[in-house]
Parts: sequence; structure tokens; C-alpha cells
Amino acid sequence: MNGPATGGRGPSGWLRVRTAVVDRLVALVLLPVLGPVVGYLMWRIRREDGPPSVIGLPRAGADGVEFPMWKLRTMRVAGADGSAGGAVITSADDQRITPLGARLRRHRLDELPQVLNVLRGHMGLLGSRPETPSLVDLDDPTWRAVLAVRPGVTGPTQLVAERWEAAVLEEGGHVDRYRLEVLPVKLAVDRWYVERATPWIDAVVAWSMVQRFVLGRSETAVERLVRAQVPEAGVVPREAVGRG
Repeated sequence: MNGPATGGRGPSGWLRVRTAVVDRLVALVLLPVLGPVVGYLMWRIRREDGPPSVIGLPRAGADGVEFPMWKLRTMRVAGADGSAGGAVITSADDQRITPLGARLRRHRLDELPQVLNVLRGHMGLLGSRPETPSLVDLDDPTWRAVLAVRPGVTGPTQLVAERWEAAVLEEGGHVDRYRLEVLPVKLAVDRWYVERATPWIDAVVAWSMVQRFVLGRSETAVERLVRAQVPEAGVVPREAVGRG
């Protein structure tokens, strides 16, 4: 999983500073704007599917330290803590997802409470998406490189691999296929970003989000950049990126 594109670099100094200081200041500004939206969505969840409205999912953070990643609940309650139980990997057609949860997931609204994770210093706004601890191997140098800094609410890996990942998981064998096929590609892209992040690359990621989610483009600027610099990303079919 150690792709030649990484070159054994350490984590980006810009990324360390941005996630520790800049992102937390931005989250502080966003909190009063997002707070009423989150409050309304929490009320909708409780009204349509009962409590709890927000859950804390265990995730591996910087240096592998576990933290609760907060999300609006989108799956049916199975455990006393509000968890859904069952497989750690969720596919788009997972029967545990509620009707309202499907809508929240479609527009990424279930991720809004993570502004609190950013404020608490668990996460940054942009970075590698935090994984379930059971999927993390701290003996692997690629994992150690990715977890050298705080994970992010979103990042380039989602833009490059998310739709391909969904297509793979739709075919079945969720956990095994995710671990063996999807995760090595995501880790390679994550490591590239962690080691090479700059203000310019972050600007490319931000613009790519506008391209994908506002302009509806299937191929984004960061995808082209990643494909040129991360060989592992070549397994992601271009047609998969253009789906839906």
C-alpha cells in the first residue's frame, strides 16, 4: 500500500497548522450558522424515527487515538447507545438506513455535527476521512503516515473514489472487498494528500467540490491531479466517477 507517489515524505507542515488553528477558527464562525440547521434536522429525526438524533461513531484520529465522530443518525437503532449494529461498512442500499437518513446521506447533511469535532481538535475540515478502528493497522507505515495528522470532514479521496467505492460495495462482500480492493486505493490518495497538502492543493479540492456538487461535473480538477500523481488511483474507472 506504499505507493511510489508518496516518496516517503513526512506530513505537510501546512496541513498541521491548518487543522490545528485555521480550521478551528473557521468552525467557530460556522457554528452559529449551522447550529439552527442541525437543530431542525435533529427534531426531524426524533419526530420520524425517535431518539437519539446524534450518535458518536468510534473513529481512529491522529496517531490512531480513537474519538467519537458525531453524525446525525441515519440508521435504525439496534443498540442502547443508538448504534445500528451489524456490518461496519455501509452500502447505499443498506436496509438499516431510514428513509430520512437516505435523504440526509444523499446531501451529506448527516456530517454537519462534525463541525464540533473540528472545534474539539479531533478533525480538520479537509483531510483523510477517518476510518473505523477495526480497519486500521498501525503496524503499516502507510496507515502511520495517514494518521500523522488529524483526519478531515471531507477531502480529495471522496471526490476521486466515492462513487467507485459505492459501485464496488453494491456488488456484495462489503467488508472483505472494502479492505482488499477499496481501502488500499483510498489510503494511497490519503497519503498523497497528507504529505503534499498546500494552500494551492486545498484550493483545488475546494473548487472541485463546487465542480461536483454545484456544477454537476463528473470529472473534477483534483481527480485529474490525483490521477497524474497517484498510480493506485488508476484502478478507479472514469465512468464510475461519472455515475449518478
